[in-house]
Amino acid sequence: MVQVTSALNSSSPSPIPAPSITPKRGAILVVEDRDDVRQGLAQLLELNGFVVVDAADGEQALMYLNGGAAPIALVLLDLMLDGALSGRDVRAQQLADARLATVPTVVVSACEPDLRARAQLQPDAWLEKPFRFDALLEIVKRFVIPEHS
Repeated sequence: MVQVTSALNSSSPSPIPAPSITPKRGAILVVEDRDDVRQGLAQLLELNGFVVVDAADGEQALMYLNGGAAPIALVLLDLMLDGALSGRDVRAQQLADARLATVPTVVVSACEPDLRARAQLQPDAWLEKPFRFDALLEIVKRFVIPEHS
């Protein structure tokens, strides 16, 4: 099981209980600059019945969050993005907008920031790359109901 860790404890991360969340319908926004990873995640999620939109950079991610065609139920966010906006920038803008701050966000990253930086991101969950797809599905199903199977 993938655990969400508290970023507020400066000594060592400790597990915090998963908040009581009611999964909802909507699209999963996959924000990843590597085409192979982004397309692979999108395909696997779609095969499991989820609606997926994907963004190759931060600007495109914010466009989808601010009114793309499908309502976004969950963001899978890589922190290391090419372009003008990093994943951290996307998350900061998301948290600064009251409409977007409520969209659950899972950080999917190979980098492990210090605890203070991690706390600033306020992720709903964190998944370290590389990861097993079943671990990702477990997290996704906490937030999103598949549209079809």
